Amino acid sequence: MFSLRIISLAAVLLGSIMVNAAPAVTAHHVEPGNLYVAKPAHFEPQHPGDSGPSGHRNHPVVALSHPDANGYVPVAVVSHNHPEHMGRTQNAQHFDEHTHAAGHGGFETGSRMATARPVHVHVDDLHHVNTESGLPARLHHEDTHNLKEAVYQASGKDFNNPRHRTPTPPWRQHQ
Repeated sequence: MFSLRIISLAAVLLGSIMVNAAPAVTAHHVEPGNLYVAKPAHFEPQHPGDSGPSGHRNHPVVALSHPDANGYVPVAVVSHNHPEHMGRTQNAQHFDEHTHAAGHGGFETGSRMATARPVHVHVDDLHHVNTESGLPARLHHEDTHNLKEAVYQASGKDFNNPRHRTPTPPWRQHQ
């Protein structure tokens, strides 16, 4: 029969395949209103304390636009306890009214959206929201509009990066 060592190795290999099977976030799939999670240590601009212990825990973020040419996505951060450097925050449930009403999930009571200081996260550092978290994968278009308007009012920044074309796969280039 198989030794315990071989069975353990097989279990570890299967587990690593299962973890890596989750689809990656790719730049051409990022749309305004999509929800992701990201670590504050990956926020740009970097703020004091973002690289400390709380900087390594994922926080929900909402994409405000498509990625720029360098792959950075402007996002609004959702948290229960924003540090002072994030500036003015608003009740996050104000930005999920239509999404929640449509049965697509919503933000927890007490969650706040940092509208005054949006940050950027590289697309490689964004991760999909866990389906069991109760968070929506995407905000309703009205909620997205309301969030973008609130960010503009609080920060004076309007994010409208153009969608970058996805390269044609090599197997379709000569058809």
